[in-house]
Parts: sequence; C-alpha cells; structure tokens
Amino acid sequence: VCHTRCVEIRTQMAPRNTHSHTYPINTFDSVRAAATLPLWKNVVFSAAGGVAGAVVVYPLDISKTQLQMDKAGKFRGLFHCFNTIKAEGGMGALYRGLPANIIGIMPEKTIKLAGNDFFRGIFKVDDPSVYPEGNIGLEGLSGGLAGACQIVITTPMEITKIRMQMYKPAPGETVNQMKVLGDLVKEMGLRGMYTGTFSTFMRDCPFSIVYFSLYGIFRRKLVDENGKISSGGALVCSTGAGLVAASGSTPLDVIKTRLQATPPPGVAPYKGWLPTVKRIVAEEGAGGLFKGVGPRSIIIAPLFGIALMVKESLSNAFPSH
Repeated sequence: VCHTRCVEIRTQMAPRNTHSHTYPINTFDSVRAAATLPLWKNVVFSAAGGVAGAVVVYPLDISKTQLQMDKAGKFRGLFHCFNTIKAEGGMGALYRGLPANIIGIMPEKTIKLAGNDFFRGIFKVDDPSVYPEGNIGLEGLSGGLAGACQIVITTPMEITKIRMQMYKPAPGETVNQMKVLGDLVKEMGLRGMYTGTFSTFMRDCPFSIVYFSLYGIFRRKLVDENGKISSGGALVCSTGAGLVAASGSTPLDVIKTRLQATPPPGVAPYKGWLPTVKRIVAEEGAGGLFKGVGPRSIIIAPLFGIALMVKESLSNAFPSH
C-alpha cells in the first residue's frame, strides 16, 4: 500500500508535458484580434486599411497600368513611366482615377478582409483548440471565398479606375475627375461596368488563396503569447505574402487589364479570356503575360502590407473586450 501511494505521489508531482496538446488558459486571447471584432469594427478597420494602402501606392498603380498597355515601347520601365506621366500632366496626373478607386476600395477591401475573417470564423481556423498550428488549406479557402465575393465591387471599380488612368485630357483641359468618372459610368452603363468579371474572378481568387495562406504562415511566426502581432510584424508578413501572390498572378492581371482598358488608337479591342491569352502570346511572346511583373509586385506588396498593418494595429488598439 505504501509503495502504491508513493508511486501515486511521484506521478502527481512529475512535470507535465506543456508542449503537447495544451492551449492558453484564456483561449479567446489566443485568437487573432481581427477575428474577434464586432462586425462594425471589422468593416471600419478594413475600409481604413484599404484606403491607406491605396492612397500611398496609387501613383505607382497608374504607372503600372499605362506600362501594361504600352505596346509601342514608349516607356522603359515603371519609374520612367512614372516620370513621363508627371512631366506630361503634372503631379495631378499621377492621381487621375483616385476618387473612383477610393469609392470602390472601401467596400472592396472590407469584403476581402472582413470576409476572410468571416470565413475563418466559420471554419474555426483561429481557434487553437481546433487547429493548434493553423490549417493552411482552410486559410486559403477562406481567402479564396472572400476574393470571389469581392468581385461584385472589384469589377466596376477596376474598369472605371483603368479607364480613368488611361484618360488623355485635351490640351489645356482642366480635368474634373468626378465629372469624367460620371461620364464614364453613364457611357458604359451597368452592363459595361461589369466587363471583365470573369477575368477579375480569375485574378482575385488565386491571388487571395495564395496571399491569405502565406499571411497565416508568416503571422504565426511573429505573434505573441496572446495571439497578437505588432504593427511592424503585420507589415512584414502582409508585404511578404503580397509579393509572392502578386508576382505569381501577374499574367492574370495583364489579361484582365487588356480586356477592361480602352485600347490605344489603331489597336483592336481584346475580346474573351482565352482569345486574349492567345493573342498576347502570339503578338508579344509568353513574356508579354508577365509585362509589369516588377511594378505589380512593387505596388501590391506594400498596398496589402499597409492595409493589413493598419487593420491589425486598429484591432489591437481598439479590441472588442
């Protein structure tokens, strides 16, 4: 009896393995801050992040669009295009189309970022009692579904932004961006606003799958014991994920841009997703599909980096509890 009792005591006093199948006492704190926000905060923080990122990178975005549409070889690269636009139209030309972008970016980034959190919640991706090490497949699926949902906003936003970016004002014309935007919308009509919906879907879903999968992996490396991440950490994680996702999806972005932009004089319009792929390869070689890969990566990586940094920072500063 004494021997049995001693064994029981030694067993009770023995250190337990704290590294296997154990979770924080307060499981709620280990869940991503953004995933526990009330809906209105998630919407506001997502929109704020989207606007901040878009405003910062917009001059490079307009340069990227004109570079991708440049079949005459006018521009030698992103920064040459940037300087040419500035020289020809002044600083204002670098922000042509920004109002349309801001109008669209708020609901678009809200759907993408808040939608991703919504699907992560459904799949319990951020619950450490279900997935202690995360689940890259479900993270990608959550991002892909959010990307699919956002195209209802992204498609009209992108086509108006691209048309505004390619707009060439007449000599001496003072550009009223809201008037030009209104005229474009009136000219295209509802159906025209959704030109290129399939190409937008084909770009945004794969991008979102790759982006949110990688962001989840990178983020888990830098969170603290409460599952929170610093502003700098969020910037690094989201920028790194954006760099990979943006460069890999460049061919899909080129196809979408060619379908949605008004072609330069003397260039026949692009029609159909597969016919556009074949035409680009036939006229420009396979490398034509990667036109602007550097600029796109330079733009998208910090855009999402800033957007997620702002959202994570606001989520940490104004938590739900």
